[in-house]
Amino acid sequence: MKKQFHLIKNIDSRALRYYLHKIEHLEFVNPEKLREVTELKGFRRTLVLSEQEERIIEKYGKATNLLVNYAIYEGELNG
Repeated sequence: MKKQFHLIKNIDSRALRYYLHKIEHLEFVNPEKLREVTELKGFRRTLVLSEQEERIIEKYGKATNLLVNYAIYEGELNG
């Protein structure tokens, strides 16, 4: 299965997979940062998903893309 992501940063497929797996165990989302993330977009990346990645997308549904961007945003702030 393929999935297209709309990202806030131009990252490669490997980094996108890292952030996708990072949201698998996401426990807390800061609402203020989440709002900031919704205002930022600009890059597209398509991934061919593994079975585990498909399960992550099934778990979060339409919010998956937003949560991946949130993880990227958090990674940029803390890294």
